[in-house]
Amino acid sequence: MAPNTTVRKKGRAKSTAPTSAEVATIAGVSRSTVSRTFTQGASVDPVTRARIIEVAQDIGYAPNQAARSLISGRSDTVGLVMASFDNPFYHTVLSGFLDHFQRRDIRVMCHAAPDIDGVDEGVRAMLRYNVDAMIIAASGMTSSVIDDCRRSGVSTVLFNRTIPGSRVHSVQTDNLAGGRTMADFLAIGGHGRMAYIHGLEQSSTNRDRYTGFADRVAELGLPEPQQEFGEYTYQGGREAVKRLMMSGNAPDAVFCANDIMAFGVLDGLRTDLGLSVPGDVSVTGFDDVPMASWPSFGLTTIRQRRNRMIDAAVALLDTAITDPKGKDECVSIEGRLILRESARLPSPRPS
Repeated sequence: MAPNTTVRKKGRAKSTAPTSAEVATIAGVSRSTVSRTFTQGASVDPVTRARIIEVAQDIGYAPNQAARSLISGRSDTVGLVMASFDNPFYHTVLSGFLDHFQRRDIRVMCHAAPDIDGVDEGVRAMLRYNVDAMIIAASGMTSSVIDDCRRSGVSTVLFNRTIPGSRVHSVQTDNLAGGRTMADFLAIGGHGRMAYIHGLEQSSTNRDRYTGFADRVAELGLPEPQQEFGEYTYQGGREAVKRLMMSGNAPDAVFCANDIMAFGVLDGLRTDLGLSVPGDVSVTGFDDVPMASWPSFGLTTIRQRRNRMIDAAVALLDTAITDPKGKDECVSIEGRLILRESARLPSPRPS
């Protein structure tokens, strides 16, 4: 079609995009009624709404989100700041949040932080884009950036972590209880030399998982767990287990702060050191990412109930938006021990 060609549709000359004023004129209503028709949750008579939508479809009108944002002062956008997607746990979390918000016709802007230093940067970038609310699912953010969110009036929920004293809503797995559950399981399986491979030392989830694990090991009268650091990565776990096994006091069970490190531990034991799992060493993790059930891993782990956590985070976000001065809530959801082949099961008791 040649430039500036005039298109006629049902007797209407059109050289520019249709406007809400044209819809209002043809439908015989005010422009504010047209605006309410295309605003989620606004009250419009059903017969009037149907007429306006029919006219809009007929002339090819689509509501302008940017213009609507200028009028309302809201962007209808939620910001998601996520940890690095090297961990598939966050792929499933992102998918769950997208499904929730798309069903509610809310746009999502996502920032994947490549490292700890990128978390604060990602949060502040979201603030510059005028998001209405934010969910932060990444380690390493500082309390100062949470203060920035509060000053900007952006409702914020922390997902899968907390910041003590931050006065912000949060939802997470009960990591202390998960650590205690794993200690009990390994002890019942006859393990007496346990080790823990940390993720990031400053991560609240990592600290709580170790605290629950170590405290319960002490209560059971067993030696304090050996410790190594794997930075929440596959290669970090693979190298950490080699250091443990060559330390002169090799453990007979290794509990990892996440599944990705546990996969590295499994490959380090079997491929690099030629050991049997769980014959020589039991290996366990935390998250229950999809790969944990693959036959090559068969990982015993603590399942984070992602769907419940996502539902809780969305509910907290709604609460924060409705009552921005309300008391912050910390929702803790119990994990679930998932038994697979990577850890020795308790021997059956004689009948």
